[in-house]
Amino acid sequence: MENKKEIWHKSDEIKSSFSKFNSTINRLILLDVLWNKVLGRKADYWVLDSVKGGSIYVKVTVMAARHELKLKEKEIIKELNKNFNTPWIKQIFII
Repeated sequence: MENKKEIWHKSDEIKSSFSKFNSTINRLILLDVLWNKVLGRKADYWVLDSVKGGSIYVKVTVMAARHELKLKEKEIIKELNKNFNTPWIKQIFII
């Protein structure tokens, strides 16, 4: 029978490989909470669907709310970004 050599890793090596993944997950969780907090009742009409890079994709459940979202896009982005260490949201797309 052949002996397999065990491979050991330092905790710092493992930690660094997961740090980017963890920061992404934390950012998405925070965004989900902030979305409802910043928008209040409007979050019922502007549903956070997905995120890709610096873009947020939103489903609009009422057509009248579509225009208002476009008008307030910059203001919403600013309010959301101020809650992160590094601003990362650049645009909102309506799907």
